[in-house]
Amino acid sequence: MINENIMQLCKFTLVGCLNTFIDWAVYFIIIKIFPVESIFFYAIAKGFSYFCGIVNSFFLNRCWTFKARPDENEKNRFLKFTVVNALGLGINSTSLYVLLNFYNSQIITLLLATSIAFGFNFTLSKLWVFRKGKMVPKTTGG
Repeated sequence: MINENIMQLCKFTLVGCLNTFIDWAVYFIIIKIFPVESIFFYAIAKGFSYFCGIVNSFFLNRCWTFKARPDENEKNRFLKFTVVNALGLGINSTSLYVLLNFYNSQIITLLLATSIAFGFNFTLSKLWVFRKGKMVPKTTGG
């Protein structure tokens, strides 16, 4: 069980790195194709690029990381995944804001905030979004 969890954590990390690449690539492609000088446009482009990363993350994590089969509730599962990621983004931003009041280092606060959000996203993805079957407490024989 521990080995499976470690493998899932490593895969989740790799998927996250790929998502970041997709997010940034889509963002830079959009602003290159549409060179509009507007903060509002940049925010919209960033929202769209971030969503592209979420879509990639959903499919890779479902198929590769957690090996969950598609089912009749796939729309509901995607909605859960999107909620988890939105909350994770909020946790990341809030953590960064709070931690900047305690540490003078941007790097330390960025690493801590990212780690907190990562732990949240991984845990909820594993236990809620891509959970296999119903969770039943283990009992010891007797």
